[in-house]
Amino acid sequence: MKKGLLIILILVFGYSNAQRGVNQNLKGFDENRKIHFGFLLSVNYLGSNLKLNNSVYTEDTIYSLNIKPSAGFNLGIVTDVHLGKYWDFRALFPTLIFGQRDFEYLIATDDGLFVDKRPSESTYLAIPLELKYKAERYGNWRPYLTTGGFMAYDMVSQKNTEEGISIVRLNKWDFGYTAGFGFEFFLEYFKFSTQIKWDKGIRNLINNDGTVFTNVIDKVNSNTFTISFTFEG
Repeated sequence: MKKGLLIILILVFGYSNAQRGVNQNLKGFDENRKIHFGFLLSVNYLGSNLKLNNSVYTEDTIYSLNIKPSAGFNLGIVTDVHLGKYWDFRALFPTLIFGQRDFEYLIATDDGLFVDKRPSESTYLAIPLELKYKAERYGNWRPYLTTGGFMAYDMVSQKNTEEGISIVRLNKWDFGYTAGFGFEFFLEYFKFSTQIKWDKGIRNLINNDGTVFTNVIDKVNSNTFTISFTFEG
């Protein structure tokens, strides 16, 4: 992920140096049309902030727990409303988010310690709403900042064990706030944008089902990192 971020920054600064004295593409792109539509493709990491309760120190079976994200992807529709020269309102609805979190328990048995990995797959239908601040256009590019909020509903049910008891159950609804930055590039026929964004959930996702696997968890909040590519016409 760090290498991907570095590559994007190198490309941006290289492109900016090449913009000196060039003719502008898509002149009046914002001024001539109040609303623009497009679509986005993203790579996500469904990270989590985990808080364990005191029972983990007295539990004889579970020694520790970590939640590790796996790479996923997003697909969404972009509706961009121009509020002025420097401000836009963006509705990224509908957005489908496909991702996975792996709950890794360090468990003690008669044969010693072993890691029990429990994947938790999610498919979210999300409604992100963002306020976007744009800098002055420089040739055929400009940077921007975004902030806003989101609501998301997980359409995939949690998998059960062979005994029919769900090991880790998560609440289906999530909501929180977002912050990000990106760059717009005005090409000959469309506008291409890259964005790096953090989504911080404020709802506790854990659904305690009374098993030892959820009893040790006090709180789980989403903490998602996303790199997006947007195409607007």
